[in-house]
Amino acid sequence: MKIYLLNPSFIKNYVRSSRCTWIPVAGSNWYPIFLAYATGCLEKDGYKVKLVDALVDGIPHEKIIKDIKNFSPKITVIYTSIDSMENEIKLSEMIKKEINTFIVFVGPWCAIDPEGILKKSKSIDGVIRREFELPLLNLTKTIERNADLSEVKELTWQKNNKIIKNPDGEFINEKGLNELPFVTNIYKKYLKMKNYRQTSLKYPFVDMFTARGCAWGKCTFCLWPNTIHKGAHYRTRTIENIIEELKSIKKELPEIKEIFFQDDMLPRIRIRQIAEAIIKNNLKITWSGYAKADLDLETMKLAKKSGCKFLHIGYESGIQEILNNINKGEIVSGMEEFTKNAKKSRINIHGDFIFGLPGETIETIKKTIKWAKKLNISDYQFVVPQPHKSTPFYNWLKSNDYLTKDEKINYPNLSIKDLEYWRFRAYKKIYFSFSYLSKRLWEAIKNPAEGTRLLKVAWRGLPKLFKKPK
Repeated sequence: MKIYLLNPSFIKNYVRSSRCTWIPVAGSNWYPIFLAYATGCLEKDGYKVKLVDALVDGIPHEKIIKDIKNFSPKITVIYTSIDSMENEIKLSEMIKKEINTFIVFVGPWCAIDPEGILKKSKSIDGVIRREFELPLLNLTKTIERNADLSEVKELTWQKNNKIIKNPDGEFINEKGLNELPFVTNIYKKYLKMKNYRQTSLKYPFVDMFTARGCAWGKCTFCLWPNTIHKGAHYRTRTIENIIEELKSIKKELPEIKEIFFQDDMLPRIRIRQIAEAIIKNNLKITWSGYAKADLDLETMKLAKKSGCKFLHIGYESGIQEILNNINKGEIVSGMEEFTKNAKKSRINIHGDFIFGLPGETIETIKKTIKWAKKLNISDYQFVVPQPHKSTPFYNWLKSNDYLTKDEKINYPNLSIKDLEYWRFRAYKKIYFSFSYLSKRLWEAIKNPAEGTRLLKVAWRGLPKLFKKPK
């Protein structure tokens, strides 16, 4: 039995596989990590699979339909997102006209309104609401033996013009995580790895999970903890299993220059365990990942010794009231101390900032820009939050009538247009400041490889900074 797994094409440089959807200023793109794990899970069970990233490879719908017809899958899995959903619906309708295949939508956005997705088109046979490796494997086995689809937990589906919501299922447990095939081997087999880039990472890079779910998981705006991982506890792979994959990367993918741990957040104890194991096994690797701004200097020195180059930190705002409003679990002074320690440990920081959270005003935005500039970290990212229906942030906006008809943020004195304006202004005020440019120039002199990376980022990103935000 054949299964075709697809990340569909859409707007150039669009990112669908991350924790939000956007077009990065510097043109980064992401591996379809959830689809890749599901591919490995199906393949391990003996099914013939094909994973295609039409989005990153730039493959138009017409060629995809031809490819699907040639492959002739019993099931076609489409990873969708809120902004691109009409695109995926159109594609599913085009596929149905050409081949009789069971089309199932997957991804974090499927947890928000699965019934609503199915109502949009008869071409979509089902939607898997949350984490989808095990439900998809169950669906495949159920269709293979022509059994009743009501057996498939996590599936919402259509039958005779009726929408049926099956019960929730169990999340993949820690034993199951350790039994999954290495996702990096799946990338190598099915994807064009040279097409993936992230601005803060060496090229070529690869990413992987060392755990599932978020060890914090309380931020009111965050997509994954409130959708694909909703109700799940934090689950970890064994350190031994992680080291096995790192060794596999060294052997099977010697061209890879950096590994990104795509976990929602690497807690302090997790970083220490991984770093100690890398050092113990004498693995000469470069790695980066997400963390909270609460790591101590000793932990960061250990991480640096093991090969850590970048930590991606969600600072979000320099205003304590806003941090409290979103359950960030951080204090501004603590984040400042963390940043100083990161510099002492010589770990670079990629800082994420959000304009438009509860309590935001033009004055708080100006203060956050000033504070972010003072941090003087390596990379900055400024975004406007996306209100997803399943998040507490969305509920707060809705209850206060702070949403437009198309569900964009619309505060009384701060519109979505204003937020986009300040987002781009923040980039300009920081990246063109003397303090930032002088520090980066000095770093480039000391480390030519870092200088080359920054030049590439500037080449891809600077033209976009001078375009008027839509």
